[in-house]
Amino acid sequence: MSNSTSTTNESDGSRIERRTFLKGSAAAALSAGIGGAGVSQVVQGSTESEAGSDGWVASGTCWDCHQLCGQRVRMKNGTAVELKGVDGHPRGSPGEGREGRLCSKAHAQIEKAYDPHRIKEPYVRKDGELQKASWEEAFQVAADKLATFKDEHGPEKLLMAEGYDTDDMWKHLIMDIYGSPNKVGHKTICHGPWSYTWDWMGGRGRPAPDHKNSEYIISWGRNLLEAFNGQWEPMGILDAIEENDATLVTIDPRYTKTAQHSDEWLPIEPRTDGALALAMANVIIEEGLYDEDFVENYTYGFNELRQQVSDKTPEWAAEITDIDATKIRKVARGFAEAAPNCYATVWTGITNQSNGQKNAQNIHVLNGLVGNLDRPGGLRYWESPVDLADPYEVQGVEFPSNQDGRSQPLSDYEEYPFHHVRGLAHAQFPEAVENGDVAGAFMYWFSPLKNSNTQDWIEALEEMDLLIAIDAYWNGMTRRADVVFPESSQLEKPMLGAGGSGSYSTQGWVTGSKAAIEPQWDTKPGFDILKGLAEAMGYGEYVPWDSKEEKINDALSGMGLTLDELDEKNYVIQGEYGYESWKEDGFDTATGKFEFVLDNVEDYAAAAEQAGISTAPEYVPPEKFGQMPDEEYPLDFTDAFVEQISRGGDQTLDHSRQLLAERWGLDHKDYRGNYLLLNPDDAEPRGIEDGDMVTVESPEGSISLMAHVTEGIKPGYTATTLGWGKGSITPNEEGGNSMMLHNADQIEPISGQVARHIKVEVTKGGDA
Repeated sequence: MSNSTSTTNESDGSRIERRTFLKGSAAAALSAGIGGAGVSQVVQGSTESEAGSDGWVASGTCWDCHQLCGQRVRMKNGTAVELKGVDGHPRGSPGEGREGRLCSKAHAQIEKAYDPHRIKEPYVRKDGELQKASWEEAFQVAADKLATFKDEHGPEKLLMAEGYDTDDMWKHLIMDIYGSPNKVGHKTICHGPWSYTWDWMGGRGRPAPDHKNSEYIISWGRNLLEAFNGQWEPMGILDAIEENDATLVTIDPRYTKTAQHSDEWLPIEPRTDGALALAMANVIIEEGLYDEDFVENYTYGFNELRQQVSDKTPEWAAEITDIDATKIRKVARGFAEAAPNCYATVWTGITNQSNGQKNAQNIHVLNGLVGNLDRPGGLRYWESPVDLADPYEVQGVEFPSNQDGRSQPLSDYEEYPFHHVRGLAHAQFPEAVENGDVAGAFMYWFSPLKNSNTQDWIEALEEMDLLIAIDAYWNGMTRRADVVFPESSQLEKPMLGAGGSGSYSTQGWVTGSKAAIEPQWDTKPGFDILKGLAEAMGYGEYVPWDSKEEKINDALSGMGLTLDELDEKNYVIQGEYGYESWKEDGFDTATGKFEFVLDNVEDYAAAAEQAGISTAPEYVPPEKFGQMPDEEYPLDFTDAFVEQISRGGDQTLDHSRQLLAERWGLDHKDYRGNYLLLNPDDAEPRGIEDGDMVTVESPEGSISLMAHVTEGIKPGYTATTLGWGKGSITPNEEGGNSMMLHNADQIEPISGQVARHIKVEVTKGGDA
């Protein structure tokens, strides 16, 4: 990167000094070789009018939270004006014959398509400033800079960082062909402790619930009715409650929307979830409520587990978790008695903890004890029995493996136990830059300043020799890039996805759509950007299609479909498969069984030994690895998701920010940033009232945001939403960036996940 110090923000006409700044998610499925059973049944949505003309068209596959809910788009005079769901859609409805719906984020796709804050054309840094460029110039400048970087540093010094991409060409272009072996994705900022642990225990990462067939649902640190993977999840849960008389239990220190609909809300002491899980295991084992056949024939390590939990009684856990022992017994019994039509599911409420890996292991023990794995109403081992073809294979494209043999930048990271498990973690990226292990980055829909130690990241981005970005918005990363490629939004490009988890419990599905509207301003779909860059780099032979539509048609050829046909139907159901896959195939683990104890997993055993924890289930108190409140910083602080705003993609939208303000009853205020949830017991001694601006301070820094005083959060605990403030896409950077309060050492040691619980103090007053 050049030594220049300013960029031009064309979206608002202002010039932004770089040093002043220092002060102030389908296509993967295409190449996955998805295959399997033939067509057993086809269910399709109703045919609509031609995409792009007035009226309702079948052109939408929502990508705001990357879960592919089907959309119908109403056009008027060539403009998209309204969206609605697709009946029977596998991700946007509870199933066949049921109404399709969209959440507020999906409806915001129209506002996003026409959002004036978007990056409207390519930019190239010249004489220290980002300046408008033609696509041809931007492609060539990026290609030349990548070639120079390779000569000077080697491809292994270029980091590939991706969010939720919409075309998989990047990994072939930057990793297979260019030769970079280094990538940072979501595992250390989202679901790492959960994915790793459940893969080690059950041979499959992240099994998802079979909601509609369940009779007992534990939403553990997860706000299922609000932070969902498509509308099929909340609607399936509500169906289970109504049709199966299912019990819903929420374990969360916040009174979430899921808690509001629950039979039991257990406001647990933050980060003590592992103790609660072991106490529930104690009850299930001591009272003989576990699945004896499953445990005896399909699990490993039960005797050691029994010994580990023998003294972990509900009374023991009550003192740690602040949950009454009677309630612990009640939930443990109810869960086991509903088995196997039950599940305990987790997400970031668990994974964002400093002891998240061990907490996830303890919780997953419960699923193993009751044998709910890949059974109706349990945690499904979803398949995708659809006959999509590999489009690269169809065209005879074979990629080189130029990344093979190149080293990953792990020279000085042996102090972190996770180095036995994975390569670089998100929070350690600035350290890798400082050590000279990384000198540049190619970032595709990746906004690092909202996900860990922001100030360290800002300084690292400033030090890099090359930064190329594909994104739709100006933020702290794109403003520092050398080349910026503006990608179109979801309604402006063709989409394709397949599953997997959804409302069809035993069938696969594919969903897709053509572009509903032309790309706005001078933007391009991701495929077109990657094709243009590949050609400028001299790799055009690897991208034989003229358009993404052609590539999708090659993928759909395996199903005998075309994109035109799929666009009209919006989704197709195909193939059928059964439950209990492990009965025939076993579990994909060292023993072929579900493993309560992880001593067979070499990488984990090495990391656990270095971290000083057992391979067996055990309670690891949060203070072993994490930061705890003390006299100077007496509150536990974290961040979370809400339904109205995605994690960092809707903060420019007036309507979305208005909905969030209305949610907390603070829409009469001018402020439109994020809000700090604070219990009255913590607010009153500090003289803080609802709607006051407050300052949140940690040992690393401080932020200002607005307080929402509510009984819906446990005393001593505070939380906000992420993706706001410094370095975000929020207009004028309004709100507080929670990662300004973090440092690089706040990680979960086994997975490298960012540990988002830290100690803070809150005081009245702050920048409005």
